[in-house]
Amino acid sequence: MSRDAVRRIAHLDMDAFYAAVEQLDDPTLRSKPVIVGGLGPRGVVSTASYEARAYGIQSAMPTAAARKACPSGVYLRPRFSRYREISDRVIAILRAASPIVEPISLDEAFLDLTGSGRSLEEAAAVARGIKERVRSETSLTCSVGLASNRFLAKLASEFEKPDGFTVIAPDDVRDFLDPLPVERIWGVGRVTERRLTGLGLLRIRDVRLAPAGLLTREFGAMGRRLQALARGEDDTPLSGETEARTISREVTYSYDLTDPVDVELEIRDLARLVADRLRAESLLCRTVRIKIRYPDFRTITRQVRLVVGTDAPGMIERLAVHLLHDRVSLDERGLRLIGVGVGLLSEATARQLPLFE
Repeated sequence: MSRDAVRRIAHLDMDAFYAAVEQLDDPTLRSKPVIVGGLGPRGVVSTASYEARAYGIQSAMPTAAARKACPSGVYLRPRFSRYREISDRVIAILRAASPIVEPISLDEAFLDLTGSGRSLEEAAAVARGIKERVRSETSLTCSVGLASNRFLAKLASEFEKPDGFTVIAPDDVRDFLDPLPVERIWGVGRVTERRLTGLGLLRIRDVRLAPAGLLTREFGAMGRRLQALARGEDDTPLSGETEARTISREVTYSYDLTDPVDVELEIRDLARLVADRLRAESLLCRTVRIKIRYPDFRTITRQVRLVVGTDAPGMIERLAVHLLHDRVSLDERGLRLIGVGVGLLSEATARQLPLFE
């Protein structure tokens, strides 16, 4: 493969972002176990500082269980407006380094550093410069991974957290992936992990070497995808690489989100990210939709259509929340995936002010 044919994809992940921001804003919290999340009886932990993680507290843990494990911890509700403020500064740093940036949430994003046939060493220098700028301009640390595709870049960013920097060269992909447990493959949740381990496939190497027929018989088309990822192959484009007719953001959780307050906060967060992308692309939308997936994988979408196009963050957020409250059934089962999207896009050449914004 020629140098020009190899992509240089970076993934940036802010370290314990919500908790780190709270410690930044309140110096008395530094070196203390800080837990950010829902504080109600069914609340879950969104982010735990590294001091809190020493007590075994992790994201998605029920807050009640976290309190038992660490009764001396500092428990705080999320302040999304503050997190978004710092996130915007980080995204600005990324956009200065690459025209193709795909924010995934407030604390992580992908970007394409391929440039004009950049070598891996050149791309790594740019990525390391991004890390230094983030620390200098926000006083926070991030972990960055660099590889030839999204899947590998994400794994690389998680390899040496916090404040990590990992590059996976094309010749090192197999050595990096082979020892990892199968749960590290994208799309492998608890159910799929149990099925894979039941077949004796414990490591990514096992999936890579498994008979293709076995994986197809057991998992259908997903089996082929799992084996491709086990080989380090992922051709998923960054959203900035193609001109999309819709813009959306969605999150699949490693736990079932059950607290209605947490669900609404996630909807609001995703709606704002979508609105930010609209404005960055100078586009207006005439449809707003939400996507919900339940633990049994049943998936629904709910949509509302506007008479006049908009890019107003407040309007898009309110419509998404309205769809959630009026057209989605929430119960004890929880939600596995939440998404917000907009469609019927047009150039924002003539913007009409929203009536109630």
